[in-house]
Amino acid sequence: MGYLELRTIRKSFGATSALEGLDLSLEAGEFVSLLGPSGCGKTTTLRIIAGFETADGGRVVLDGQDITRVPPSRRDMGMVFQSYSLFPNMSALANVEFGLRVRKQASARRRARAAELLHLVGLATHGAHYPHQLSGGQQQRVALARALAIAPRVLLLDEPLSALDANVRVALRDEIRRIQTELGITTLFVTHNQEEALAISDRVGVMSDGRLEQLAGPSTIYGKPATAFVAQFVGVSNLLSGVAEGGSVSVYGRRIATTTAGFPPGSAVKVVVRPEEIRIRALPDAAPATSADELTGVVLTHSFLGPVTRLSVRLENGDGQIIRVDTRSRPFEEHRSGTRVGLVLEPTAPLVVRA
Repeated sequence: MGYLELRTIRKSFGATSALEGLDLSLEAGEFVSLLGPSGCGKTTTLRIIAGFETADGGRVVLDGQDITRVPPSRRDMGMVFQSYSLFPNMSALANVEFGLRVRKQASARRRARAAELLHLVGLATHGAHYPHQLSGGQQQRVALARALAIAPRVLLLDEPLSALDANVRVALRDEIRRIQTELGITTLFVTHNQEEALAISDRVGVMSDGRLEQLAGPSTIYGKPATAFVAQFVGVSNLLSGVAEGGSVSVYGRRIATTTAGFPPGSAVKVVVRPEEIRIRALPDAAPATSADELTGVVLTHSFLGPVTRLSVRLENGDGQIIRVDTRSRPFEEHRSGTRVGLVLEPTAPLVVRA
């Protein structure tokens, strides 16, 4: 049993099903991210945990206690929203104090706690500032401090970084993880940004159409995706046509060793291969492939991405399929548009799915 559990949660809005029997479990002190496209049910899940939405079925259990029908004010949840939601007529210090004042804590204790948390989020000198005097990143830090002020049992973060520019996002996401680790607070973080989820989470849950496709550590989510949706949503992947051959898959006549359980020999399948799992070399215009494992193709485009350059290559022996290949940026001049290349597929944990 986990510290926070969702058991077979269902939720519909009219004829639209938002969650279809969702099961989710977080351990005490764990940082879990829910990742997925818009409309997949991430925020609905968060709002049901907080008590802002009522599930049509299933239970929410916190530390062994069923809180499904407990009102939001009695759940001891801290929530940080995308839009900051600070009180514009209150200073940063007063905003952080607000939850403590509602709980009728003494003024001196409130102020001391608020000052402590502003220091924790790096805003010790900004207590007298009003929201309009703070940057977006600073406002979100105040919102985080306010959520933490009541010493919540669970911290819920709903796309808290999406309104910030790239540099501030990276800095604040790392700060959130530092604070969460320091306090040891159980945290559920909702985002559509896969880099954020992979960078700071103990585990990542990938959602699609109200269902949890996979829940695992970041390296497993990326390196061993459980479904084609996870493979295509997290990172960049190529979906190549193949034929199951019992213990391997033939992709355009080239074999990839992998499990093909559930696929009879001769059945059409798809194999997921990441761009960085393809070895590439330049070929003379008329040269054939030099090994039984090598495919040939022609570079169509190249995109400089810093340390790597991403190439799109049209296969000569793959019905004209276009695949993406990542190569180190330093020698990418060897693979400019129009260059003929040889490709060897070297997936570490190839995922095979139905065609």
